[in-house]
Amino acid sequence: MLFLLIITFNAQAVEPVPENEDESDNDDEDTYVEAFPTEPAEEYDIYRKENPQDPCDRGLDTYNYEKSWYDNTQIYINSGFCEPALWFDNFFANDRVFAEGPAGTYVRWRNNFIYDEEDYFQFKTSLNISVELPGTQDKLRLTYENDEDENIQDIAPGNTANNTSSLGLQLQVLDNIRSKITVSVSFSPSLRLRYRYTYPGLKDLTLRFTQEMERDQAVNSGRTLFEVEKPFEQRFLFRSSTEGRVSEAYDGVDWLQAFVLYQRLNKKTSLSYESSVNGITEPYTIATNYGIAVRFKKNFHRKWLFYEIAPALSWPITLDESRDNVITDRRSRWSILFRFEVHFGNAHKKRYEDYN
Repeated sequence: MLFLLIITFNAQAVEPVPENEDESDNDDEDTYVEAFPTEPAEEYDIYRKENPQDPCDRGLDTYNYEKSWYDNTQIYINSGFCEPALWFDNFFANDRVFAEGPAGTYVRWRNNFIYDEEDYFQFKTSLNISVELPGTQDKLRLTYENDEDENIQDIAPGNTANNTSSLGLQLQVLDNIRSKITVSVSFSPSLRLRYRYTYPGLKDLTLRFTQEMERDQAVNSGRTLFEVEKPFEQRFLFRSSTEGRVSEAYDGVDWLQAFVLYQRLNKKTSLSYESSVNGITEPYTIATNYGIAVRFKKNFHRKWLFYEIAPALSWPITLDESRDNVITDRRSRWSILFRFEVHFGNAHKKRYEDYN
């Protein structure tokens, strides 16, 4: 059995829009009013004041109550979530957008043209859909998504993974400042429970823990992902991803360590510098692949059209199906990907405005 200790707190605020005053911001605060039989309920109001030089700055906000240490923590998290991590996740269409349920409807259609030194030319297309069902207060969504984490595949060149997609439903069980719990049921059939906890560490450092448990076609599996993010100079974001997978289909742990440095050139163009190593622990411990890549992504012609160019170099070994024997020894292998991507829908996530 897996026991999860979930420590959460929520800085509460009710944010009205006073007449002839700046509009207050209540996107990230829940409303909590404790009523006493003999005392009127207290109101905790926050009035946001925009900083034109830094749209993520919450230091100019005014309050009708005295702030405590947990209010400062909540302000720090709100500001941190507005920083480049969200911009890069949206710009690079990170699967986290789907996992955490964007407001409204979000559709991503990817067309990959790949030339590989060994497999030659390949074409792959994928469609990811997240649709908010009416009357459910954004708790229940209809999804059509890839059964594997496409972003992990991107940052692990040469990593072969299942590319099947399935239709399903996603229920949001918990969603607050730090913790998110979702349950997904697909018609493959499969059942997946995902728990994600985000913790602000030192200044400008964010720690994110994700735990998934899945039963897919009578096979139980688990996935643990630990991410460390640090933005700097407002145009760079460094992300470290450490992943471990276990399954009844094989012994031991499949693991991955990846490092990505994102660079924002302007509001329509970004680069990412990627490196990774993945391997297994059974029947013996071995790194099955090393890889490096550079990814250029540009928004062009319309806000919902993107293209990517990603040359990559990897050093894999090839195992047989039982993973007991090496079929092909380690060698160098180059590839280049050209991706055409289309976004549809009316989904939106909070993003920071364009920095100068």
